Amino acid sequence: MKIPFLFGIHCHQPAENFYNVVDWAINESYAPFIEVALKNKKFKFSAHYSGWLLEYIRNHREDVFNNLKKISDEGRVEFFAGGFYEPILSAIPSDDRKGQVKMLIDYIDNYFGQKPAGLWLTERVWDPAVIPDMAEIGIKNIIVDDYHLIAAGFPQESLTGYFTTEQDGCLVNIFPIDMGLRYLTPFKPQEEVIKHILEAKNRNVKLISCFDDGEKFGVWPNTYDWVYTKGWLKNFIKAIIAEKEIEFMHYEEAVKKVKTSGHVYLPITSYEEMGQWSLFADKAEKFEEIKEYLKSSPFNHDIEQFLKGSVWKNFLVKYPESNRLHKRTVDLSIRGRKYKNNSEFKDLLYRSQCNDSLWHGVFGGLYLPNLRNNAWAPLIQAEAMYEKLENIKLPIIEQPADIDRNGYDEVYTRGTEFNCLFETRDFGQLTAIELKDKNFNLLNAISRKKEAYHAKLLKNIKPRQENKAEETASIHDMEYSITPEEAGRIIYDWYNKNCFVDHFMDKFILETYEKCSFREFSDFTNQPADSVEVNDNNILFKRNGGIYINNEKINTQVEKSYTINNNAIDFNIKAKASKKIECDYSCEFNFHFADVSQITINNKEFTENGYIKGKKFEIYDKYLNKKIAITVEKEIEFIYFTLYTVSQSEIGIDLTEQGITVAFGMPFSKEMNIKGTLSIG
Repeated sequence: MKIPFLFGIHCHQPAENFYNVVDWAINESYAPFIEVALKNKKFKFSAHYSGWLLEYIRNHREDVFNNLKKISDEGRVEFFAGGFYEPILSAIPSDDRKGQVKMLIDYIDNYFGQKPAGLWLTERVWDPAVIPDMAEIGIKNIIVDDYHLIAAGFPQESLTGYFTTEQDGCLVNIFPIDMGLRYLTPFKPQEEVIKHILEAKNRNVKLISCFDDGEKFGVWPNTYDWVYTKGWLKNFIKAIIAEKEIEFMHYEEAVKKVKTSGHVYLPITSYEEMGQWSLFADKAEKFEEIKEYLKSSPFNHDIEQFLKGSVWKNFLVKYPESNRLHKRTVDLSIRGRKYKNNSEFKDLLYRSQCNDSLWHGVFGGLYLPNLRNNAWAPLIQAEAMYEKLENIKLPIIEQPADIDRNGYDEVYTRGTEFNCLFETRDFGQLTAIELKDKNFNLLNAISRKKEAYHAKLLKNIKPRQENKAEETASIHDMEYSITPEEAGRIIYDWYNKNCFVDHFMDKFILETYEKCSFREFSDFTNQPADSVEVNDNNILFKRNGGIYINNEKINTQVEKSYTINNNAIDFNIKAKASKKIECDYSCEFNFHFADVSQITINNKEFTENGYIKGKKFEIYDKYLNKKIAITVEKEIEFIYFTLYTVSQSEIGIDLTEQGITVAFGMPFSKEMNIKGTLSIG
């Protein structure tokens, strides 16, 4: 009997990703793959396309969409469902995950005449909680990695086919992807792929599955020439078809022909690399050290089974910006549940749940400002729509509530021009200014964080050189270098880059501020408020903390009062120490812009950093057509600098402008009272 070879591709672009990037992916990967598949009539494969991508192809590349339809009409492509906007299913409420998957099933049924029974699990993030919901809407087959079963205690040699699992009596089939095939395809000659499959057959493996990113076929570095120009895909298909002991088969067909290999219960996990990426940076470095150490030990073959990283949801702890966005979508989903029969509201909510902006590994993800903007935009629209559906009279300051689900209250304000979010966890700091006419979060910046790969990069500093490698390598196997400029930009912030961040520091100097090398004396920067009071259009935060100098705590009280107006926030910051000290006080703001090149500072062309002395610091953003101004009563010194991050992506190392840090500072001895206004108009 021939061994069934279940071959599938997963293709995804985040909603409203740069259109030139999507077009490039279509031209380099999706379109040529479909063209090759169309010409090879004996080629059967499975495919998952996220809903937004399918819709984009239908609207912008009718030729590609029609070619895919032809293959479907011939019965050669088996579509797999998933969340329409590619959310992590276990990270969104139950009704949303059913709704998102059902939305894609209906779309595929409408245009291709198929009702998928298979599910592509976004980033293979497995949680048994999804089983009852998926079974309810007709999902029978779910793709995971073989690592999922190995992590559950199954030896590699026992993974001879597919398995069943259940939750609350609901049954689904589990198909593990063969990791060996995932790394061989399409990076090695087809002979090596065939050899791997035949070796599996000789071990009495009943079927073998390879289901992976479609972008590997043309978009990943150096793959287009290898896969299409040099003909890897065409030759691979022909070689499999010619092989007497292997046959392409769909998953649904395989279930009918092959009996299950047994039942399993899987731990909450994803693919192996994700477990390492989701660890905190220092732990990820230690994880890699332990892994390398064990490779030369008698436990070499037990590493995968016993050495595990963290879970995907740890990204929501690792990155506060990720948690904030995620919890806002969850909060709105719960509050707006009764309005999900409104198709526009539901679609906006679903768009905001896209996974890409919530995490970071090999891919840019969270570090890409456009992805964060594209998640915030529909969320802001959905919030505005919720206000209309609820007939909320604006402006209004809501009572404190734990919106972030982190054990600390937030204060959400709703205005005619913008909504704001204030934190108690970070003492009275402002974390969102949601411009309603632009659907843009003006505070969508991100702090400069340590990543595990930074240590390797700092050991490999050299001028940027064009990649002339002849061989095609997986992203996971590529070696990256860093330029001297990029190395100098690797700076770590020990606090969150919000607005109204309080510092009592050694000296208010641009250079040390930019490098985050100043000496902080107080506990007001990243500690919680003691209390928050909301009265009419005013919010008052209080904290009894300390300024620590020469091993002595000087008891200090700080109050931060905000009055919300139509297009402005009036602020009053009071501080009183128990005795005289010598330090500087600074109030820090962090703003995000779609394009830093389009802003001016106090009517002058933007430079990377600088000083300004006066009562007003004004940023004009041509892209938003907005003026953001910080005005104070007395002349004061302002500094500003561009906030850069250095991160890894599928195309190399990214030096990214995340926003602008602005701060004003002054000497502090015992008492102060600063009144001012943050206005947007």
